[in-house]
Amino acid sequence: MADEKSKADKEETENKRKRRQVVSTHPDGGWQVKPEGAPVATKRFRTKAEADEYAKTLASKQGTSVVRKKKDGKLQKKL
Repeated sequence: MADEKSKADKEETENKRKRRQVVSTHPDGGWQVKPEGAPVATKRFRTKAEADEYAKTLASKQGTSVVRKKKDGKLQKKL
């Protein structure tokens, strides 16, 4: 039973690490990168290009993808 819980905890941690990176506008201005479903940004940027570059690097290291949003919040495209 302890092994099952340990395995479930490991899978949950792994799934959190593999969340897609989302590039979107920050409420206080600029752009942010944050894992999908996360309450706070990983990092904030002045330009979307800077945020895109950081998100691509982060996603590459984690083996995930990037989701980009337009200023109006609609999906732009996946990177």
